[in-house]
Amino acid sequence: MKRLSLQVVSLTAAIVCGGLVPAHANEASPSALVDEMSMALKTLNYEGVFVHLQGMSVTSMHILHASDASGELERMTSLDGEAREVIRDHSLVTCIWPESEAVVVNRSKPRDLLPDVTSTLVHNDRYDFTLGKPDRVAGRDTHVVEVKPRDKFRYGYRFWIDQETKMLLRSMLLDGPDMAVEQVLFTSIEYPEKVDLARFDVDTKEEHISWIEPKTAQAVNSLSAQQNYKTNAVDRVGFLRLPDGYEEVSETYRPMPIDDGPISHVMVSDGMASVSVYVEHVKAPEQDKSALGLSKMGAMNAYGLSLDNAFVTVVGEVPASTVMAIAEAVQLKP
Repeated sequence: MKRLSLQVVSLTAAIVCGGLVPAHANEASPSALVDEMSMALKTLNYEGVFVHLQGMSVTSMHILHASDASGELERMTSLDGEAREVIRDHSLVTCIWPESEAVVVNRSKPRDLLPDVTSTLVHNDRYDFTLGKPDRVAGRDTHVVEVKPRDKFRYGYRFWIDQETKMLLRSMLLDGPDMAVEQVLFTSIEYPEKVDLARFDVDTKEEHISWIEPKTAQAVNSLSAQQNYKTNAVDRVGFLRLPDGYEEVSETYRPMPIDDGPISHVMVSDGMASVSVYVEHVKAPEQDKSALGLSKMGAMNAYGLSLDNAFVTVVGEVPASTVMAIAEAVQLKP
């Protein structure tokens, strides 16, 4: 009887302390969790502090995020290094440098530090999804989802997802099974029911601050250049063979001042990772070849390639083999 009592106590302690995990804890679908996470990033109200690690660089930021009928509102404030703030709404991004007394306003773009994960990742057959062991981040219970690429042409991901809210609390960008090339980690987070929208306002009363507004005229000129693309003596950009799963999603063109060549910009994506292809239309003897070959900064790889009539630069948060393969696939077509 005494031995049986000890076994019961041991079993109870194991359950309480986590030695045994309830069967339902691992029943969540990893792809469904990523889908819910992509929505939570955009629709939840949240406020917290996160750390961004890339190579030897460590940045800590305070973030305030809200969502209304018009879209997302976000304010990020640096907590170390040069003082700066980035305020983003559904149409504009405002960057503030208090020390420089400057404010730059531009068209809205996806966030730079928090991963820009969309539901398209769930339906991408170039990745496999598995559920890892539950963990804790910022004092909150999380699911852990492994997103593994099926080939060498893309990075993998590991996501820590809040079990209650489905918010992304930690992420790793992985080159191989365990080599983290970039990481984002929340150290604290709250989910306020309401956020005072005045907290996203920019102080416009400071007379000493320099404002730089979006250049409408430049946008008009860019559109004109697009319309005249086919009539210019510039070859269009094509590809002989892209790495499996990648395809062209957009192409733009802009003329350059005298002594520089016009530039084509092509975006290539596999539905998750995006790669920029810049083609400067300049003959080989006149090219600036300082960016020739492979270079790397954190998760970002770049590859410069000289062609007879253009210099190609491919840049993206993808493995080195990917930027090299895309650059070498570039073809110029009349």
